[in-house]
Amino acid sequence: YGERIDPRNMMAANANQLPVAQQEVRLEQARVKSSIPKGGTRDDTWTYPSPQMFYNALVRKQKGADVAPQEVDMVVAIHNNMNEHTWREVQRWEARHGAARDCKLLKFRGRPHEPTPLARGRPRVLGWP
Repeated sequence: YGERIDPRNMMAANANQLPVAQQEVRLEQARVKSSIPKGGTRDDTWTYPSPQMFYNALVRKQKGADVAPQEVDMVVAIHNNMNEHTWREVQRWEARHGAARDCKLLKFRGRPHEPTPLARGRPRVLGWP
């Protein structure tokens, strides 16, 4: 890994937009602005990774072996849409609990190896080993 990581979004501070070795398909390098307000700023919003950045991250994390580069544009579109939908759900939850309307997302943090409480309890409820 050896790159400096931005702790707010867990991405490389100077994200690599270069194709990986043996990549035969050119991927889009443009990034898309999200509607999610960025915490610690006045009016800025988060910016999603480009398909090339996303693919590079998969390869760097050794999770890209079964991902065809020509599918990455769609994967990134789904990723971005899911983040936008989730943010709307966060806003709805905050509104139900009396939080201010101007809430912002301070950082993204993925924890793929930490099961949620629901995921930890589901096996017991369903009788799984």
